[in-house]
Amino acid sequence: MVFIELFFKKDANSITVRDVEEFVSRRIEENLNLDYKDISNLNEKNLKKFFDELSKDVSAFANSEGGLIILGVKEERDRKGNRIFPKEIAWGNASLLSREKLENILIGKIHPRIDELKIVPIRNDAGGVIFLIDIPQSENPPHMASDHIYYKRLNFQKVPMEHYEVADLFGKRRKPLLTLIPEMEGIDVKEGEIWFKMRLYLANRGKAVAKYVFFAASFFNAEILIKEGFFNRLDELRGVPSIQYNLTSDVLHPHPYYKTSIGVISFKIKDHTKFVEMVYDLQAEDMSPIRGRLMLSPHDLEIFKGYLEKGKKFTLNVEETKTLV
Repeated sequence: MVFIELFFKKDANSITVRDVEEFVSRRIEENLNLDYKDISNLNEKNLKKFFDELSKDVSAFANSEGGLIILGVKEERDRKGNRIFPKEIAWGNASLLSREKLENILIGKIHPRIDELKIVPIRNDAGGVIFLIDIPQSENPPHMASDHIYYKRLNFQKVPMEHYEVADLFGKRRKPLLTLIPEMEGIDVKEGEIWFKMRLYLANRGKAVAKYVFFAASFFNAEILIKEGFFNRLDELRGVPSIQYNLTSDVLHPHPYYKTSIGVISFKIKDHTKFVEMVYDLQAEDMSPIRGRLMLSPHDLEIFKGYLEKGKKFTLNVEETKTLV
């Protein structure tokens, strides 16, 4: 849930009523990635019209850069009427709206459906509810609203897309999707010191070839002893060892299983009481940038050492999220 965490600075599932109140008090105006909707006056008579309009807003975000819609906030404009700010929370009726109902209605009104659309309800003790709708920038645009029109987000409003814009989005549906696959190849523990060797692979799990691949990683609490492979640079950035890999003369083809080795690195842990952390960025043409992280504790490495001694090969788990550009 990229946008919820971006705006609220905390995990989506831990957001409370107080968090929303504090967010509204900051008076962040509507923009390309943020919209407010008042749902306090919804009833059975105007619900269909509301959902039709909501399908336009949600599809517009997905067709643009993605964003967050907060259902349950009254708006007010500045004196010139050019800027829109949140005024106060306007609770909706929890018996009228639910997350499941919103999801089902939006799936039925927006075509094709938007993958990774997330809806987070927040309730009060009086039977009121508000919703945070996190809309990703779509990997499969364009998306058509219930009135059979394609919309885009422009400043703080939705507008119909021109024919050439729709055609351009259709042309961008096929995109690469790169991921990093690290595998442990060796671990040695002697006299309180820990060394380990890790091979790095890149895989393309998307639907198009990955061009101009770029990978850069920094390693915290680890000293790079040896590197082998296709790394272009090895730098010490503010005391943190870092590597860089560029693939400009070739491409990575999409495949559900294949992976490409880019090199092997041997490390020594600096402080065996702390975690080793790898933070990396992964980019390619027509792909949303990826920010990833791998955390290893000395205890983890001791366990992995036992696996390797038994001849077991295993892939390390990384956390990857799309970043905003």
